[in-house]
Amino acid sequence: MGSLVAKLLLPTLSSLALLPTISIAAKRQFHMEAMVYFFTMFFVAIYHACEGPGLAILCFMQYDLLEYFSIYGTALSMWVSLIALAEFDEPKRSTLVMFGVLTIAVRIYHDRWGYGVYSGPIGTAVLMITVKWLQKMKEKKGLYPEKSVYTQQIGPGFCFGALALMLRFFFEEWDYTYVHSFYHCSLAMSFVLLLPKVNKKAGTGGAPAKLDCSTLCCCV
Repeated sequence: MGSLVAKLLLPTLSSLALLPTISIAAKRQFHMEAMVYFFTMFFVAIYHACEGPGLAILCFMQYDLLEYFSIYGTALSMWVSLIALAEFDEPKRSTLVMFGVLTIAVRIYHDRWGYGVYSGPIGTAVLMITVKWLQKMKEKKGLYPEKSVYTQQIGPGFCFGALALMLRFFFEEWDYTYVHSFYHCSLAMSFVLLLPKVNKKAGTGGAPAKLDCSTLCCCV
């Protein structure tokens, strides 16, 4: 009985794999991305907890809304991770992030289970990154960014991302509990790898911008 309960709770516990991702993003000064990852982890965990035994008390929202926000948060996490990788200047970066926030919300409301839920944001972001980097290569007449970015970030990050999507769409019927839990872990690892080592756009003319209580209060 204990092993059965543990198996049912595994998707909830595996969603906490995003905790290290949140911590690393915050340390690298990617505060917005860290908040998106926390949003995703929170709703994914609550969504799966509502599926588990004896945890219905945690369902503070309708199950359909929890499902929506868990999928929305996941797609948005993919989007902000790729935009962070591209290192766009302001205000282009903020504009693209908001574009993703709005369009992903509409797309998932229309259909939250199709391949386009994730392939849309990923394909659009990859296209924009490719165009930007090709322009940089043309200006520099050399490789951009440096080789280590491809070998240490992009290659491993996209491999874990591809693994996560394969598990999510093609292998969950094998054993939903374990496969979906590995999906959570692969996705979290992909986010960590894709984020640059430091947020070069966090601040200008001084120390990187920090997220404090006054900033949060103003946003609210």
